[in-house]
Amino acid sequence: MLDELIFTILMLILPTVLWIVPKTRRNNGNWLIALKTVPLGIIALFWSDELLAKIARDISERQERDFEFPIWIALAVTLIAAFLVIILGGLFIKRKFGTEKKYNPGPSILLFLLFLPPAFLCLLILHFACSLSNELSIDHGRVQRNSESKADWRTAWLPREENTGIAFQEQPIHPFLAEYNYRLRFSRDGEQSYQFLLTNTGGRTLFNLYRLKDRRLLFRDKGWDYLVDVRGPECRVFRLEIFEDKLYAARIPNEIIDSWSGPMRENGEIVMEMGGQTVPAEDVTGILDGMTYYGCIEDHFYPAEQKPEQKIQKMFEED
Repeated sequence: MLDELIFTILMLILPTVLWIVPKTRRNNGNWLIALKTVPLGIIALFWSDELLAKIARDISERQERDFEFPIWIALAVTLIAAFLVIILGGLFIKRKFGTEKKYNPGPSILLFLLFLPPAFLCLLILHFACSLSNELSIDHGRVQRNSESKADWRTAWLPREENTGIAFQEQPIHPFLAEYNYRLRFSRDGEQSYQFLLTNTGGRTLFNLYRLKDRRLLFRDKGWDYLVDVRGPECRVFRLEIFEDKLYAARIPNEIIDSWSGPMRENGEIVMEMGGQTVPAEDVTGILDGMTYYGCIEDHFYPAEQKPEQKIQKMFEED
């Protein structure tokens, strides 16, 4: 939000100066009118796009499925908003400080097309700078990743399971590297709950999703296999690991987890360490037999008929 406010203020500087200076306030040729109104049109384009994005997010929340406006609607709405502000602003200036020449919106439209690319480049730079400020902290000259990320959670909606809405959410934790906090969001009977997954410390988001014979779900990415169980009164998520040729499941603590270890024996039991907690593991050998692929998660959820199963190379596997 900070980058958006700074961008708006920067766009307002030129028309504000031209309105404050008496000479330029009264001297209103078509090119001068363009300099006064085009920055306002760019602001209108940007904030109308933000409004459409918010409406799309609200619709997604209510319907519990991904929703986006078609690109032609987004383009039409934002451009109409921009040109309305520019042209109506020009007509207002001409009426208030009338001159002999008739108002011609042509210079304003041309200037709008010329100003738009550098304006969005400015916005990208501001976004990067604010992300860098939010996500990194400086400690004795060293750059450290801030685990308390302030970035928004991006949501990918999945099909409902057992009368439960499921959404996968990721939160960027680095301004330019592909590092994310992950969590699952469950909604049932009007109530919501969240379960954090292990932090992705590097690499793009890609999960293959599978349905097991007992209706539980398997989420598989390059790092981990997660068993997701929404059949009972409580939604539960387990980490799966092979140890001594058997498959074990350990329930994941519900916190941001950026440290872990593999399965090990402790006092005669198999356990896994996650986020400083030692969690008992259960032998679940055979539960993955007969599982079926039903979709994947990238920027959105894609059902199997849209994207076929992709090979996932585990981090700790050899080629």
